[in-house]
Amino acid sequence: MMYEILKKYPLCDRCFGRLFAKLLHATNIERGRALKIYKLLEIEKKINKGEADENDYELLKAILRSGCNKTRLNMEIKKESCPWCRGIFEKDKIERLLNKAINLLKEYDFNTFLIGTHLPEDIKELEEEIKTEYMESIKQEFGREFGKLLAIRLNKQPDKENPDIVVHINPYTEEIYLQVNPLFIKGRYRKLVRGISQTIWLCGKCKGKGCEICNYTGKKYPSSVEEIIAKPIMEATKGKDEKFHGAGREDVDVRMLGDGRPFIIEIKEPKIRNIDLKKIEEEINKDGRVEVLNLSFAKRKDVIAYKNTPHKKTYRALVECSEKVSEEDLKKLERELENRIIKQRTPKRVLHRRADLERIRKVYKVKTNKVDDNHFEMIIYCDGGLYIKELISGDDGRTKPSVSSILNKPCICKELDVLKVHDNETGDINGRNE
Repeated sequence: MMYEILKKYPLCDRCFGRLFAKLLHATNIERGRALKIYKLLEIEKKINKGEADENDYELLKAILRSGCNKTRLNMEIKKESCPWCRGIFEKDKIERLLNKAINLLKEYDFNTFLIGTHLPEDIKELEEEIKTEYMESIKQEFGREFGKLLAIRLNKQPDKENPDIVVHINPYTEEIYLQVNPLFIKGRYRKLVRGISQTIWLCGKCKGKGCEICNYTGKKYPSSVEEIIAKPIMEATKGKDEKFHGAGREDVDVRMLGDGRPFIIEIKEPKIRNIDLKKIEEEINKDGRVEVLNLSFAKRKDVIAYKNTPHKKTYRALVECSEKVSEEDLKKLERELENRIIKQRTPKRVLHRRADLERIRKVYKVKTNKVDDNHFEMIIYCDGGLYIKELISGDDGRTKPSVSSILNKPCICKELDVLKVHDNETGDINGRNE
């Protein structure tokens, strides 16, 4: 029976009501007190009629020990402390915890929060022992009730899905610490110059420590798209660290043009979240090497979408051929590569850091333009993940077919630009979205 638990554990009204939280639309205190009073009335009625047995008296004493002294019977039973809540909802304790949390939060600019309640192991074991089908954990109730009070004090909103900060509390030990969730900012970047990497590239020799080879910078390349974009954002947010997430990447010697490549920058443990993105956009674009477009706030789930969604690309390549190239050669190249499946093993130049796999990609359309006898321009619309330099050179037969194999003339890529990343849409040969 539901009341038998009181014989073993003198649960207070709140905790007894929590055992049946999903049955009656009332607070746990109201529910627990009502259930106890109902049973007291029943027992007192039986006693007055002389129908009470030993079990009734045992239950009567258990209810009185739990603090519900509503009977007219002349019984002096000392109230015992509740072994489940142990007074964590007492006003003085709640006030101490509120002040402690507010003091920790005062150095952060944020909009939403969530309470993360932590229970000692013996409380978890007790809950497991007395668990009912309709029970609510004390963890849920404390988080809900404390969250309401903190929201009023801070004039902030609780958010179960994407809180800016999680306030972790063990109400039994009064330990509190903060989990400051990352701030995500998305946009598109254009890399206007060659010679800078997308992300920070550590020196292969010292792995970032600094040595003679890297001129003690710890980096293989002096600058990156990541650093240029991150610097003003880190200054504005006072974040602890950052991570750059791009929808693919281009080589160091490749420009990213058109309307740019989608990216998300993740700012870890930001102290300030409400920042002027337009102002930051203008600050980044002063650099001249990298431009950002359409900065806006993002969510964690957007990172997964950027990483896992394949995007078709449109490229411009300047090709150099060791032999003369005719207009007929170029027309043949356009015909041969239209809607062509390309089998491509991992290029030799990246084998030291990538697995040796065969990739199947597709070229949808190619347009060519002759520059001189030994040079021509290609506009290539293809699947993402296709290595364009190797599509041109053939990479000693590791890419089939290739520009070199189709023309039967050794060719190399002299310049390469990304003209369009076709995210969420298809595209045409000119880099425009259809």
